[in-house]
Amino acid sequence: MSVIPVRSLLDSQHVLFYISSIFGVIPYSLWAFAKRTVLQLSILGNVWVVCSLVVNTVLYHIATTNYVKDDWGTQKTLTNAIGIFIIYMEPLMMATDMVAGMINQKQLMQCFDRIARIDNHLATEGILLNNQRLRRSTIVLLLLTLLFEAVITVYSFVVFEEEFTVWSLIWFITTIPTAINSVCRIWYVMLVLAIRQRFNAMNAHMNAIAHGLLNYKDQFVGEQDPDIAEIPLDYLEREIFTVYTQRRKQLAATPPKNPTTKVIAVKPYQPKQPVASPVKSVELPTHHNSAIQPWADMEGLGPARQYLPGDLRLRVKIEQRLDNKLILICRTHDELCEVGKIINRMYSVQMLVAMAHGFVAITAEFYFLYCSLTEQEVPILFRSAEVFVLALTYISYTALKCVVPIFVCWKTKTDSQRTGIEMHYLANVVDECHCYEVVNHLSLKLLNHHLNFSACGFFDLDMTTLYAITGAITSYLIILIQFNLAAIQKSNSNSTLASNASTSTAVSIIENAVTTALTTSKRLTMTSGV
Repeated sequence: MSVIPVRSLLDSQHVLFYISSIFGVIPYSLWAFAKRTVLQLSILGNVWVVCSLVVNTVLYHIATTNYVKDDWGTQKTLTNAIGIFIIYMEPLMMATDMVAGMINQKQLMQCFDRIARIDNHLATEGILLNNQRLRRSTIVLLLLTLLFEAVITVYSFVVFEEEFTVWSLIWFITTIPTAINSVCRIWYVMLVLAIRQRFNAMNAHMNAIAHGLLNYKDQFVGEQDPDIAEIPLDYLEREIFTVYTQRRKQLAATPPKNPTTKVIAVKPYQPKQPVASPVKSVELPTHHNSAIQPWADMEGLGPARQYLPGDLRLRVKIEQRLDNKLILICRTHDELCEVGKIINRMYSVQMLVAMAHGFVAITAEFYFLYCSLTEQEVPILFRSAEVFVLALTYISYTALKCVVPIFVCWKTKTDSQRTGIEMHYLANVVDECHCYEVVNHLSLKLLNHHLNFSACGFFDLDMTTLYAITGAITSYLIILIQFNLAAIQKSNSNSTLASNASTSTAVSIIENAVTTALTTSKRLTMTSGV
């Protein structure tokens, strides 16, 4: 027996877990994770999350009030309302993420346990996963979060703070809610990426078997039978042609028997009890088959070696040796879809709030950036728009928190749909009647494994939603600019009318004075003549 170490998904997320525990994003036991690398419920962890939520919200309100000072009344009522809504959406998002983390803590543990069992099942079939790639992706996202938060907060503090005192440092408290929101988005992206990685591993494994069989047929096997090779056929035509010719040969060799229906048993996924701790190593049997060993060092065969004959003169004949692997892949696909649905339910409300905040914040920032470029007055709550680089940084940061989850969900959905395509491609390469029957049966089950990510059912998290949000931001921005131009024109016309009215009033006053003077002089002349 050979032991191949397989690092679990949870074991590769030490950095993300510790940062989340410090900020109170997740309410699990820090001691249990440090000692045994497991997620364990903790009363102290839940209390820490509640205390962190209350303290951060209060400090955020104090920091915002200190930043605005007495300038609330200098702006219009509608502008103040929009600014307050956008500013306090950040602690609202933080509260939603932290409360949802406490509610869904058991479901998150279940997801990690089921993913660990999936990894073990795939490892027994030779499909090994590299969770270090997810670890690197998580660290990159954390570094990007730190970079954006540091640039936005420090730049705003240096540019807009008038007096540098100890009390003014409270402005850095406003970074905590946005940072917590970003960490929660990273958890969601990491879980969805884990689901996608396992879909890709199964698809790549089937594709490698198919390419290995094709490579073997091209290198070591002579020309194909003339009745099949001379006719260019597509997949469906080849399937029908192969089934027909093989059954015709069987009927010619043996008399027909009573037809019997063969049922391929593919049980639906049944959830098991969660294991105490994820398995960190899997024991894989070492193959000692002489038919496989001679080709162990050959190039381009990959996982197809176990299905190849030991003699070069023999043709490849898979028969039923591939059935168990295909059935396992079908069951694993179903289980991964179920885990994806659980993840979608856990983060559905958070994604809805995040998308709403992203839409409103980006639209408002673009509009006030336009006001700043046209030298108009910018509200105090949106003073970041007065600095072009700072405004673009804020817009990019907010957009990335919406675009990255949408892109990852879309790619995961498309990769889950590609499993059936890879399975049919493998059947086309094997080109045997039995393999066609098994794949056709399994593909019907794959059609029912529907995976989709949505925001509480209001819209799907895919590229169509990203296109719709981009179009809505553009439309509302154009509408706001048109209203702004109309207000400017109205203000200019009112000032012109006022100036004209004052000019006409002055002229009339002068004319009256001249008329009065002339009348008085005439009277004086008449009086002196008399």
